[in-house]
Amino acid sequence: MGMTKFQRRYVAIETVISMVINCAISWGMFMLLFGGRPQVPLRGLDGALIDFIPQTFMIALMSLLVPTFLTRRRVTRGRIGSIADSPLPLPANMFIRALLVAALATFFLGGIAAALLLATTEGTISFGALLIVKCVYGALVALIVTPIAVTAALTDRTPGPSKEAR
Repeated sequence: MGMTKFQRRYVAIETVISMVINCAISWGMFMLLFGGRPQVPLRGLDGALIDFIPQTFMIALMSLLVPTFLTRRRVTRGRIGSIADSPLPLPANMFIRALLVAALATFFLGGIAAALLLATTEGTISFGALLIVKCVYGALVALIVTPIAVTAALTDRTPGPSKEAR
């Protein structure tokens, strides 16, 4: 059985919330790491490229753990109905699931983002341009990962009442 309109709306709302939060977190971490520099080098240990690894991993991890925990709690309390079958072959354990998806996201999304930045920028990038890139990228990672997390959490077998019709 597929998702109801209410469940699809729930996934969309959780995704937008995650995008906003992760954009803000990306902004804050960017300011801590690169604030005060007019230009940021692409390469090196203090470069923009290497920062895609921890940014992607942490954004993906939090975009999985927090919505999964909240959704499981809402299903258990009967605030949203569960889905019978998962369209995604993911581990049932929330932490293993989060680590697996975060690692895959880091490899694929982080790799693609770093390659695109490398292909379109030479040597350094301006502070302002990189700030925009990092904030948009944080939101994009959340846009991709959060629906996976919420959909999987709706299929988790948690005890308690559920409102299947919702």
